Amino acid sequence: MVNNKKWAEKLSANCGVSAQALKFALEELSESCYGDSLSSKKVIEELTTSCHLSEAELRKFVENVSKNCPVDLKKLHEEIAQSEGEKEQAFAAIKRATIRG
Repeated sequence: MVNNKKWAEKLSANCGVSAQALKFALEELSESCYGDSLSSKKVIEELTTSCHLSEAELRKFVENVSKNCPVDLKKLHEEIAQSEGEKEQAFAAIKRATIRG
């Protein structure tokens, strides 16, 4: 947890999203979709630094991921990276990373 706190504080300083919101997003992605912490961090970093999601947009994104579980977080990260900073494409990546049975 200490490492997650430091990670959130450092990222918060770089992206303008509160450390509390970043920790919430990390917990939600890690728990709700059975993702690992490292993959979740990469997704959040991509969303906040490349796509410049605000705190409200990040919360909305995480809620959408939770509603569409199960989601392959590694694939989600790849899809977001390919969105090249486009917020709409990042949100569309959720559907492309959703695991259908």
